[in-house]
Amino acid sequence: MNRLVSACVVVMLGACSQAVVQPPAPVKDPSLVVTENGPALPFDHPAILGGGSAGGGGAGGGVTGGGGAVMTGPASAGSQRLSVRQLAQSMNVALGGSTWMVGSVNGFDARTRTLGEPDYIGVVDENLEPSSLFLKFMDDAAKDACTRAVNADQTKAANQRVVYKAVSLTDTVASNASAVDQNLVYLKLRFHGIKVPLTDDATLAPLRKLFDDAVKGAAGTATPTAAHVKEGWRAVCVGLLMAPEYHLY
Repeated sequence: MNRLVSACVVVMLGACSQAVVQPPAPVKDPSLVVTENGPALPFDHPAILGGGSAGGGGAGGGVTGGGGAVMTGPASAGSQRLSVRQLAQSMNVALGGSTWMVGSVNGFDARTRTLGEPDYIGVVDENLEPSSLFLKFMDDAAKDACTRAVNADQTKAANQRVVYKAVSLTDTVASNASAVDQNLVYLKLRFHGIKVPLTDDATLAPLRKLFDDAVKGAAGTATPTAAHVKEGWRAVCVGLLMAPEYHLY
């Protein structure tokens, strides 16, 4: 009897020892593919933008994942416009304190809801779509604010002017083409943050023509005066404010 019990104990211990000493399951090391663009994400990383498979996601910009799938970078969010507050602040800076007015009220405050600014009661997200309604109000804003800016320059000293920085109040393309071009370069930098060399006629020519046509249109058959030149710079100002480079990004 004792021998039988001993044998059973030995068998049970042997079975237990076998269960304990079984080798652990092999651990699968994460793969890491190194490409010329840097390391890709591991094979077990979720795919990015649906571009990968079980092989894992990529590091963006066409990097190959662990499974060999080529990943693309994040898609562009697309163009959107400046917010109402950004427009109000940037226009005030670009025009040296002049801005859009509706009567005696700042236009961006008077038209804030129409331009898409939320009231945080019924609407909490600002509408930043460059819609046709937005462009209509931008046109109103540009015409009014630019008129105020060029009128203000008429009473300022030459070194304090905002629009007429490199020209006199009477300079035209016919009388001083080089000064007109220098002023266009200055305005392009001031409004769009783009530094254009004087030799870049492809950029300056349309603005120069806009200025010249507006001056000639205002003067008719008469010799252009300061009042006619003012219309030329007003047209350039409006054109720069309405350009996508100013209010879209």
